[in-house]
Amino acid sequence: MAIMEMIDYGFRYENEREYVIKNINFKIDAGKVILIAGDSGSGKSTFLKSLNGLIPHIVEGEVLGKRFLDGKDFDDMPIYEISSLIGSVFQNPRSQFFTLNSTSELVFAMENYGFSKKEMVERLSLLTKEIPIKNLMDRDILSLSSGERQLLALGSAMVLSPKILLLDEPSANLDYRNAMKLRVLIKRLKDLGKTVLIADHRFFYLNNIIDRVFLIEESSIKIYQSEEEFKNSHYNTRSFELFKMKIPFKKEDVSKVKFAELENVIKKQILEDISLSFYKDEITTIVGINGAGKTTLARLLTGSIKPDKGQIKTDEMPFYIMQDADYQLFGTSVLSEVSLSNKDLDEEKVEQVLKRLDIWKYKNSHPFDLSGGEKQRLQIAMAALSGKKILILDEPTSGLDVKSMFKTVTEIEEISKERAVIIISHDYEFIRKIAHRIIHIEKGRVKEDFYLNEETVEKLNNIFKEMEEIEDEEIKA
Repeated sequence: MAIMEMIDYGFRYENEREYVIKNINFKIDAGKVILIAGDSGSGKSTFLKSLNGLIPHIVEGEVLGKRFLDGKDFDDMPIYEISSLIGSVFQNPRSQFFTLNSTSELVFAMENYGFSKKEMVERLSLLTKEIPIKNLMDRDILSLSSGERQLLALGSAMVLSPKILLLDEPSANLDYRNAMKLRVLIKRLKDLGKTVLIADHRFFYLNNIIDRVFLIEESSIKIYQSEEEFKNSHYNTRSFELFKMKIPFKKEDVSKVKFAELENVIKKQILEDISLSFYKDEITTIVGINGAGKTTLARLLTGSIKPDKGQIKTDEMPFYIMQDADYQLFGTSVLSEVSLSNKDLDEEKVEQVLKRLDIWKYKNSHPFDLSGGEKQRLQIAMAALSGKKILILDEPTSGLDVKSMFKTVTEIEEISKERAVIIISHDYEFIRKIAHRIIHIEKGRVKEDFYLNEETVEKLNNIFKEMEEIEDEEIKA
């Protein structure tokens, strides 16, 4: 019997004329791993909300067709019954937390279902063996990095031991190490007979473990019956094998006009003795595991936090694009949002940038109505139009499909002229396409600093491969 089924399913949001998804038909057997693919804004998140009961219990709109879960008609099931069978990890983990303490968050669902304290302790103990969250226990959620929050959300979804897990962009904020740990976990869940549906744009960690692919295009679904069939399809995918990509290298900057400098900077318990310089016309990528101190380094450069020792010198305040777009979107429309980045904007230039990033059509939309990938592209537009000499982009490809990533690469290359661009990223494919220079942060120190070329690319590959082998330890973001 199918664990999940849709018959002629469709959905459109309240007050919208068009259906986001329609004519959906499929059956899923237990113990399968399903990849949900599709471009940014294609309807992947809407599809997942249709599976976990948020539509129409929380998200209102018109529903067509039928849904079945574990042999029962979805429409006859109360939300608590659906939630006991399906665990969900949202694209933005922050939006699904109910407490401020990580351990309280993990036990929250069990408290609501009336688990005894003994059962809670046993479940938590088992959970810490399944996913790397030991160092996240009893922490302030607001102090966690985005990658750590992603792991906490995954733990919260798994704590009830549901039959089905829905993961929306689970690798977006994870470093290579934790993405590969997620791979191991998904394989283990599959062996245990769990069904896992994953909506993602990065595929490397899923290589050779996918049973079927649901590609959402033009509001409908095309089903590929095997991973190999999908790999051979027309769809322009992200790479499944990262270290075999053939990508040309960028020329090293020779001007060496210094725009920013850190001298012997110390931030206690996070960064130790950091000395770095950043130059005009150069794109520098900072890499390292979740919690290594990369975002702290960016915040020091912006002046939002102060070093305990050392000096930071910049010609002007950098323009900083945060990892979580929702923290810095304030406008009532896309156009009003970009106007906040620079009061002296040329309308023609605004239109050019928004068209290059494929968000001009949303110029009058509220920023919070955009998909995660569209918000990311809006932030890139803000950086491009800011006029600042130093740009800091924290995970700018989180939630981007391959087409949007190429648009982002092109735009960053354009805006790097006459500027220093500093990028924090876990996205190996993006790094290979964009970076002149690599800075590797490990345990709060600069371990390596080199220009990316034919002679050094293996050094970058080894940084990522070694991340996979690093043991979990107490580190703070």
